[in-house]
Amino acid sequence: MTTQVDFYLLGNVDQTGKLKYACRIAQKAVKQGLKVFMQTENSEQCQHLDTLLWTFSQGSFVPHAVVNERPENWENFPVQISNAAPLSEPAHLLISLTADPPNPHTPFKRIADLITDDPAEKQAGRNRFRYYRQQGIEPDTHLIAQGRSGGHQ
Repeated sequence: MTTQVDFYLLGNVDQTGKLKYACRIAQKAVKQGLKVFMQTENSEQCQHLDTLLWTFSQGSFVPHAVVNERPENWENFPVQISNAAPLSEPAHLLISLTADPPNPHTPFKRIADLITDDPAEKQAGRNRFRYYRQQGIEPDTHLIAQGRSGGHQ
């Protein structure tokens, strides 16, 4: 299976702005009937996403479970949030919010990788971009901050 990797260059936004954009991607995927796994750096980021998925836009709610907490029926939620590797069958979409690339043996049809203008985040993104190329994947880059998309890093 070939994985599609999309880098979203968000420009000068803070971490809350980055997570809100991740919520919009998750909401769009759920509306398309896809399962989403949001992998975070830490449990604090999981909790922030948990709150934002209730409140990121007026009248929106994205059904989700923080799988670190292991609710009984977490597999039934269209969006799973964790700072660990997926606990079940892979989702259709991985929204990666980590500095490291995902495990190459966890197949996802699509990976969304979000990057702000933070210098450390940009460098980690460049490393992930190179990693994907080494895996034979040619990532697409979307320049969200400038309102245009296409091209490569």
